[in-house]
Amino acid sequence: MLVTKINKEIFNRYPLKEEDQIWQKLQKMNVEPKGKIPNNILCFLEEGTIRKYYLNVGIEFDQELSLDFYLAGDIFVTEKNSFSKQIYYEAIDNGVLWVAEMKEVQKLIVASPQCNTYQRLFLEKQLRDKTAKEIQRLKSTPQDLYLYLLQHRPEFLQLIPLKYLASYIGITPQALSRIRKRIS
Repeated sequence: MLVTKINKEIFNRYPLKEEDQIWQKLQKMNVEPKGKIPNNILCFLEEGTIRKYYLNVGIEFDQELSLDFYLAGDIFVTEKNSFSKQIYYEAIDNGVLWVAEMKEVQKLIVASPQCNTYQRLFLEKQLRDKTAKEIQRLKSTPQDLYLYLLQHRPEFLQLIPLKYLASYIGITPQALSRIRKRIS
């Protein structure tokens, strides 16, 4: 029988220790392109790319707006609140997620001061990153946003389909094509 273990090294930018209890709570989940990720779970993305998007269901057509992308080595939580009924997570390509139900994670947070500290640090970082992204989007043109991604997040341009990048920037794929042509 083949036993698979999580590659803990890929998550080294987070302050987790080898002996932390969270590692025992994680279950492996293989994901495929367009595969939906359940809500209300803690996710450790070992392989692949995940897209978080908002689905606006319209009368004539549905519109998807890419909100974020997660790459190998990222840790994230899939939301569960009233607004998240329109927020989805899906795999862009084949990958491996290690997941834990949030109720299990919450038990760890209550029982362990160290886990509680990790949660606080994680949430603070998430808030800083989200605020920086919002400011960036508000003060930048679509071309500025594309140039920022080109310089600071080149892996996005390598791993994420252009139609999703266009949605993330807030423009059509055709407008993104024009920007790419103009700057090349």
